[in-house]
Amino acid sequence: MRVRWFHVTGLFLLIAVVQSGMHASFGTGTDRFARPLPLLAQTVTAESLSTFSIEPVGSFPGGFRRFVPNDQGVATYEADDDLTRLFSFDGTELLSLSGNSLQFAPNGQIMTLELAPPLATVRLMTSEGTEIASFPGRWARFVPDTELLIIRNPDDRRSQLVNLVGEELAVLEGRYLGEALGPRDIVTVSRDANGDYLYHLYDLEGVKIASFPGDIETWTAMPDHQSVLVSEAGQTRWFDRNGVELATFPGYIAGTLPDGQAIFLVGSLRENSTRLVSLDGEEMASYTGRFVSLTPNHQGVVTNSFADSKTRIYALDGTEIAVMPGEFRELNPNGEGVIVNVYSDDDQRTGLYTLEGGEIATFAGAFRAFWPELDIVITASSQRLETGELFVQTHLYNLDGEALATVEGDFGGISPTQERLAVSSNVSPRTTELYRIRMGE
Repeated sequence: MRVRWFHVTGLFLLIAVVQSGMHASFGTGTDRFARPLPLLAQTVTAESLSTFSIEPVGSFPGGFRRFVPNDQGVATYEADDDLTRLFSFDGTELLSLSGNSLQFAPNGQIMTLELAPPLATVRLMTSEGTEIASFPGRWARFVPDTELLIIRNPDDRRSQLVNLVGEELAVLEGRYLGEALGPRDIVTVSRDANGDYLYHLYDLEGVKIASFPGDIETWTAMPDHQSVLVSEAGQTRWFDRNGVELATFPGYIAGTLPDGQAIFLVGSLRENSTRLVSLDGEEMASYTGRFVSLTPNHQGVVTNSFADSKTRIYALDGTEIAVMPGEFRELNPNGEGVIVNVYSDDDQRTGLYTLEGGEIATFAGAFRAFWPELDIVITASSQRLETGELFVQTHLYNLDGEALATVEGDFGGISPTQERLAVSSNVSPRTTELYRIRMGE
């Protein structure tokens, strides 16, 4: 689990989710939602207008995909026509291209668009739509902090390392998962004839440095970026960056201390407990639940317990500090709060708690995002209509639990300038609805 950190009004907030029997799912993709209401029924309910205002500022064909870099507009996708479209905020259509999975390079000036099988092609283009090159394959990903792109080959066994002018630099074993060891590394993962996984460490020129055995999604770089922990067959192996094994530990890796002097291990991928172990193999503490995060001061351990659907916080020595109902979702960085999702038989709620377990507020719906600049918590709820179709609403709350607004549609994102909210409509064909939010006016 990856944890995002936000500073919200001087609190470190932990968010978790409590699950009901609704069996709802939420995400930026919207094509899975059926048509519950006609477009004319799209509404905004603003419930606290003294310091908060919300106004619709645009409607665009297609479900929301992302905001264009530098806050220049919005990208949408129409599934029926397999069409990606880019619009400026005034409604001017900038581009209309066949394909899905739009990605922008870190500089915002280059993008990729993928054509689904049987074509299985990645198009490398300028942000104006001029094609630079095209490559067979899928799952293109830009390498962070570089001008490099990795494209998975159609055979799913190799990947191409490409620069942003369309030149192939190297062919890599396996596929890119976004992992690295240091700032100048690329890590891929492959499977051998026996089905066993191997991680491969490359430099940015595509030269292989070393390979490491390990199950998928167990790659854990040590804080010094000079060694790595990988797990397979019930054990975790510690290697330096050249592939030399330094130690072996029983259990699967779950995380490390910031100083790299101890690691968190679970006995199996289904075990509901975590151990803190020194690098010489000595057990220092144990905790109920699976490790998910350290508290911001690095003196507390946050775990998720699937056995009883609770979030727990411990001191490093294993002393239990707090127990909260629900699944851990977020931790805000100054040490005083936790957000969890809480599910019951009747509803789905989001709870905001202090790190000592005191309840600060509850919100209807499943947690979706913090809006840190405005101190807003965003949640989403859904209900199955008599027609069998799913109707989704996005809710905005302040940190005291006061409902600010409800918008029909599935939450999509917040613009880079933190001024606009995007949702995808409940109706088909999908539309992207933009709203401008203001506080304190």
